[in-house]
Amino acid sequence: MINKTIFRRSYQKKFDTLKKVVIEIPPQGWLRTIRELLGMTTTQFAKKIGVSQPRVFNMEKNEKKLKISTMEKIADSLNCDFVYAIVPRENIDDIIYNQAKREALKILKNVNRNMGLENQSIDSEELLEDVIKELLNGNIARIWNGCGE
Repeated sequence: MINKTIFRRSYQKKFDTLKKVVIEIPPQGWLRTIRELLGMTTTQFAKKIGVSQPRVFNMEKNEKKLKISTMEKIADSLNCDFVYAIVPRENIDDIIYNQAKREALKILKNVNRNMGLENQSIDSEELLEDVIKELLNGNIARIWNGCGE
């Protein structure tokens, strides 16, 4: 548990750093932008990366559909690095906590439904926090079991 927490926090620092670096995708895409910055024609670019000129036109037009391995190969042939990342929109610990809270609310809703039949429903923030803590102890993978429902 502690190792996973340290691991999450170390990556959170990296994510926070990445969020500070705002790199907007050029309107015409990276391939065309880099090609033009290097002063290459589509024919020269095609020869450099080992494809036909019509293929370059298609790649530039549909850049988001290219495989990561293709983008890496192209970048390397242009003396560039291809960088990609999945950066969480919010803090990892917050994402985990919020998911645990959703699961806890589902659990308590079921408990309240069953107890409501016996006129014993429970409504307590303290109980909610207890269930969240219980879900977060041990294997947190269980908080994702109800995803997609």
